[in-house]
Amino acid sequence: MLAADPGASIASIAAETGVDRRTVYRRFASREDLLAAIHECRVSAVERAIEDARLREAPVAVALHRYVENVITVNRTWPVDLALMLSDAAIRRRRDACVAEVDAFLRRATEEGLLRRDLPKGWAGPLLPEMVGLAAHRHGHLSPGQAADVVVDTFLHGVGAQ
Repeated sequence: MLAADPGASIASIAAETGVDRRTVYRRFASREDLLAAIHECRVSAVERAIEDARLREAPVAVALHRYVENVITVNRTWPVDLALMLSDAAIRRRRDACVAEVDAFLRRATEEGLLRRDLPKGWAGPLLPEMVGLAAHRHGHLSPGQAADVVVDTFLHGVGAQ
């Protein structure tokens, strides 16, 4: 609901979930507290997705697919406004640590020959989350595994018919 309307009120959120507004306020003192809890859940889910993908130990192609599939699931489960989420300094630090972990993995993928070495520095890092976001939000008819198949294939081979 907050993904569709970031300004949704506690009353409308409570109504949508079938609980009384007071029930929500017993758990969250304010709308900001509710948003903070959502942001915490999302960044924790991303951290688990990275850990589960075993970016440092698993074979690169396997780790890439696991990571993409996991993050597609996170994006679909927690479709929050990232700009708002990243306004929290602690959440931003944790998210930056996740980005650094993925960047290190992409360097490993390049060193092991899975990614091209001739691309501009910093090209693959921002491209991957854009593709994951596209798969998560614009292709919801695909399961996370199917969407990961498309993302990984496109990421590794491009869209050209060469």
